[in-house]
Amino acid sequence: MPETTDWTRYYERPFPTAYVTRRITARLIAKTVLAAGEFPERHGSILELGGGNSSFCDSLGDRLHAQDYTIVDSNPRGTLLFWVRHSLEKAICADIFTLDAATLEPADLVFSAGLIEHFPPEKTGEAIRRHFEFAKPGGLVLVTFPVPTFSYRVIRRTAEALGLWRFPDERPLPLEDTADICGKYGTVLAKRLNRAILLTQGIVLARKPR
Repeated sequence: MPETTDWTRYYERPFPTAYVTRRITARLIAKTVLAAGEFPERHGSILELGGGNSSFCDSLGDRLHAQDYTIVDSNPRGTLLFWVRHSLEKAICADIFTLDAATLEPADLVFSAGLIEHFPPEKTGEAIRRHFEFAKPGGLVLVTFPVPTFSYRVIRRTAEALGLWRFPDERPLPLEDTADICGKYGTVLAKRLNRAILLTQGIVLARKPR
């Protein structure tokens, strides 16, 4: 069986550089969403999938002036850590593939940061589809994921050689291919590369049909 990421360790002890890269990513996510001009001001809701011990709740919630923020994560430790830090927000410990969308209030923005690349190829499309199922009609879906650029490959190989790489099941995804999958379930509004964090990330924003 292929080795999988130890998410409990990841949530309890993030890699030191993560604090910087997450701030950069949060700013870019907010900028991308605001540029679309379709997120409700002052009363919007956000659902983060794979958001255990979320580093985006405060920064993204503030930048988008969100009224409600909910995370779903299958890791009990990550879910608990989020609840301890953000007791007024909602934390749900569940598998995104089996969670009944009807049990949640549909969100204005459903997003994940570094989630879909940890599933095998046959489940990537299903993971993306689930984002749309949790969104309101006309709501936004955003995914970020590693893209196999030259800088990504070099940094990852170096980290693996030094025994520093913590994500054995991470599978970088082509930007265009991922945007095409999102396009099966909604209208793609934006797609871009985040090269500022060196381990290059793709960002795709789409709107669910009304």
